[in-house]
Amino acid sequence: MKTEIAEFPLNLLFSKDDIPRIEQNIQYPVFHDFWQALLKEDIEKDGNFLREAFIYAITGKLSRGKAAKKEILKILEKKHWDSFVEDGNQRLGFLQGGRLTAWMSLGYDWIYDLLTPEERTLILQQIAEKGCIPILRGLRGMRYPETVKGWGFDPEHTPALEVRDMRRWQHILGHNNFRAVMSGGLALGIFAVERTDPRAEEWKEMLLDSFYRFARLVKPDGSYDEGVGYCNYATEYLIFLMEVIRRKTGKKLFDAANFVGVMQFDLAMFMPHTLAPAGSVNFGDAGTSLKSHVGFWIARQSRDGFSQYIALNYPQEHSIFSLIWYDPTVKPEPPIRSCHLIRLDLDWIIARTGYEPDDLVAAMRSGGPSNHEHADRNSVILKFAGEILLADAKRPTYNHHDPGWFLRTSPAHNTVLINGQGHQYHDGSEGTNESKAAASIVRHGERNGYVFWASDATPAYALVDENVKSVTRTVLVLHQIPALIVLDKLRMKDSPATFTARWHVENSDKAGTCEVDGKSFSNFRPGGFFYAVCAGSPGISVTAGRHPLPESVGIFPYVDITTLGSAMESLLITAGCPLFNAETRPEIEISARGSDWLIQIKKNAKCASLRILPEGALPEFEMLHLD
Repeated sequence: MKTEIAEFPLNLLFSKDDIPRIEQNIQYPVFHDFWQALLKEDIEKDGNFLREAFIYAITGKLSRGKAAKKEILKILEKKHWDSFVEDGNQRLGFLQGGRLTAWMSLGYDWIYDLLTPEERTLILQQIAEKGCIPILRGLRGMRYPETVKGWGFDPEHTPALEVRDMRRWQHILGHNNFRAVMSGGLALGIFAVERTDPRAEEWKEMLLDSFYRFARLVKPDGSYDEGVGYCNYATEYLIFLMEVIRRKTGKKLFDAANFVGVMQFDLAMFMPHTLAPAGSVNFGDAGTSLKSHVGFWIARQSRDGFSQYIALNYPQEHSIFSLIWYDPTVKPEPPIRSCHLIRLDLDWIIARTGYEPDDLVAAMRSGGPSNHEHADRNSVILKFAGEILLADAKRPTYNHHDPGWFLRTSPAHNTVLINGQGHQYHDGSEGTNESKAAASIVRHGERNGYVFWASDATPAYALVDENVKSVTRTVLVLHQIPALIVLDKLRMKDSPATFTARWHVENSDKAGTCEVDGKSFSNFRPGGFFYAVCAGSPGISVTAGRHPLPESVGIFPYVDITTLGSAMESLLITAGCPLFNAETRPEIEISARGSDWLIQIKKNAKCASLRILPEGALPEFEMLHLD
């Protein structure tokens, strides 16, 4: 028999009147497996009191509420809710503090009737003192960095990572997902304690200031420079903030950023493959898609059918908030086109033939610095046949003392090396912060049967070698064949240099290999392979290698296309086809025609002929034939 569900005293994200709607959502087939899996989770193993509190709030099942209460009371025994301090002893609230403040506020609301008056008082006191006050101190430091007296780890805390230099953390954390998580946690905390703590009203000004500062980090098209995974984390907490403010004050903040555009950003970066069915193009550290609750909330607020469709069809996973925010009256609307080229405001660019695992995705990371970035300007990722055939290492170590830190540098990416060196990157002493390296898309377009773009990474490489005059990469994706053509051009100022284009295959599961045959190479995966022919001036060699890293870090095979000796001006050409394993290799020929080059590709009944005019910083091309 179902227990009578009590009123929620705070109504932070939903009220008793919302319960029938949430119960109905649970019954929809889209949530059946998720709900059943949720009921099987064990709080003794994961300590997830928020899940148990939610199940109690919706079902009235007493054992769930008691389990949540037991864990919440344990949290009250913690001396602090975060491990950072200012000036040696003033507590700061960052990610841990924001998350725990949010969870404790929601947990309090959802199991309120199971708490004694004394427990309620103590929880609210701790939300204010261990949650809100430290978060506010952190946000104040971000807003007024000149007042900060030094941020660091709690002397009693042993950090998992050594960060040697925190002098710029007010700027670094103020411009990344930390701010969003802190703001979302603070919002729930403020409205949890506002009836009992007179300070809460004055805290709201700092809260809104922080919200608008983060909203400005979202680009006009909805893209976000830490990638989709971190965008999900940040947007979730912004939603907490916007939702509780809307419910409590009636103020709507939805138009502060292009949240419908965030869903378009998610789809633009969507890259499902064998190892990550809900994967995203993993520029930097982020390689997962948005969770469905972000899309459902955006669809609910905007009545946008596109957001609803993405949340229903391309989610990483559901969450308890998916059940709260799903609105079945919003009609899903699929994307209009599946084959297209997208240039984001970030100067990231993605070409695709669709959104299924077997479809082709080719993406380049141009653009400026960002938190959680790698040294990957002009790096290309290629997915086809459910496999990553030109790969970036996914989310390497955060520890700059670990050998795996190498995987963040240019030599570990599908980009170019000049005299064996990549472009500028930092040493990790401040964390995984932004570098100074920048590139920019200088042209892009769509033609009948193919798309193209070009990126100039000269500023990034000139930071390492001031002798670099220009370094550009031009990419053509012939989606009807399909084929990928990459033209890398280097010009030096005063002294010659060697020039290398490096291509990695996905091998995190130890199932990727690279093979070289003369001037051609193949990157093999269980479901498909990439076969390419290479050429260039002043002549090239093609070799296979692997990074000198401990096998505990991983095995990372790659192919190098390198000029034969140094030159003041060099051109590297890589022309290849992504293929299913059952397909035979196409005929690819690259030949010099005077100062120009001719590329010919024949694959079954399809063929392409392309002339390359290599003069200048940016090679020109002419499509002679494509069918």
